[in-house]
Amino acid sequence: MAKNSSKHIFHLGDVVDVKILQEIIDCFCNATGLAAIIVDYQGKPITSYGNFHPFCQKLRAHPIGCAGCEKSDAYAGIEAVRTGQPYMYRCHMGLIDLSSPIIVEGQYLGAVMTGQVHVEDDSLERITKPAINLKDYPELDQLHQEVPSVPRDKFEAAGRLIFTIANFIAEKGMVSIFQNKINEQNLELVREMKAKQALESALTTAELQAIHAQINPHFVFNTLNTISRQAILEDAPKTQEMVYAMAELLRVSYKKIDRVVTLEEEIKYIHDYLLIKQTRLHDTIEVNIQIEPECLNLEIPIFSIQPLLENALIHGLEPREEGGAVTISAVRQAGRVRLQVEDNGLGMPTCTLDKILQLQTKFSGDNNITGIGISSVIKRLRYQHDDRFEWELQSRPGQGTTITLYIPYDKGWETSA
Repeated sequence: MAKNSSKHIFHLGDVVDVKILQEIIDCFCNATGLAAIIVDYQGKPITSYGNFHPFCQKLRAHPIGCAGCEKSDAYAGIEAVRTGQPYMYRCHMGLIDLSSPIIVEGQYLGAVMTGQVHVEDDSLERITKPAINLKDYPELDQLHQEVPSVPRDKFEAAGRLIFTIANFIAEKGMVSIFQNKINEQNLELVREMKAKQALESALTTAELQAIHAQINPHFVFNTLNTISRQAILEDAPKTQEMVYAMAELLRVSYKKIDRVVTLEEEIKYIHDYLLIKQTRLHDTIEVNIQIEPECLNLEIPIFSIQPLLENALIHGLEPREEGGAVTISAVRQAGRVRLQVEDNGLGMPTCTLDKILQLQTKFSGDNNITGIGISSVIKRLRYQHDDRFEWELQSRPGQGTTITLYIPYDKGWETSA
C-alpha cells in the first residue's frame, strides 16, 4: 500500500511539465493504437485526449456523459493508488479501461487512463452505473458497437508500459524540484557568506582606519610640550594653561573607555574641558557645578558627564544669542546618587527626544550629533549596574533639557536619623 506523506503537497503540473506528459501520451497512442489521457487526483484531464474513439469523444461532449466518465476515472484512480499498481476496470458505459497511478513521495498526483476497448475476457464488472441509456441515443449506440477488441495480455502490457514511463518522468520531475530547492538554498547560503565576508571586510577596514586615525601618543604629547614651551617664551600663560588642560584630557582619553573613575575625578576632567572650551563660550553662558561631598567617591565610567555637558553647550546654549546656564548636580538618595545635567537652552525636537529615549540613535561618525553621547553614557551605566540603573530625559523646545541619572551607590553613607 502506498504511504502518505505530509511533508510536501505537490500537484502533477508542478512535478513535471504538462507538455512532456502530452508528448508521452501522443507517442503511446501512436505506438499502441490505444486511447489515453492523464488526469489529476480528482479525475480532471490535464492533457488533451489522445487517440480517443469517436464513441468516447461524442460521449464526453455530452454533459451527463462527461460527468459519468470523470466519475469512473476518479474511482479507478482511487483503486489504483490503493494497490499502487495499474487497475483495469469496466467503465460506466461497459468499455475496458486501465488506470495507472502516478505516485511521488507516497503522494497520489493523478493517473494515466488508457483503454476504450473491448477485451476478450469479459469477466470485469462495471465500477459505476451507466450515465446514459444507449437506447435513447442511436448514434452513440452504433459507435459503441464499433469499439475494437484487443487481447487482455496485450492491453495489460500497454498499461504497465505507460505506468513505468509516467512514474519515471514524475520521479525525475521530483528530483528536479528538490534540486532547484537545493540550488536556491545554496544560492542563499552563498549570498549570506558574501554578506558575512563583506561585513568582516568592512569591520577590518574600519579597524584599520581607526588604527591609522590614532596618532602616536608620544608624538602628541611631545607636540603639546613644544607648544607649551613656546607659550612660556611668548609670555602667554593662558595658552600654556589650555595646552596643559588639553594634555590631561588626551592622557585620559588614551586609556580604556571602560575604565571607572570617581565622580571627583570626572569633575576634574570637566574643569579641564571647560578651560579649553571657554575661548568659544559666550560671556552669557554660565556653567554651575553643585556636587554634595558625600557623592564624590561614586564610581562611574570615565567621561560619563562630559558628553552630557557637551550636548547641553553645543546644541542647547551656544546657538542662543542670549546664552543661558547649565547646572551639573549630584545629591545622595537612599542607596543611590541622583546625577543631573540641566540647561535652559533650545531643547530637543520631539523626534530626537524619542530616538534617545529608545536608545535608537546610531553612530554615524559625527560626534556632534545630539543624542550619541547620551546614548553611549546610558549604555555604559546600564552595563555597569544592570537594571538597578535608571534614567530620565526631559526636554521641551525653547525651554531646555534635563537628563537625570540614578546611579546605585551604598558605599560610605552615614545612617540618617
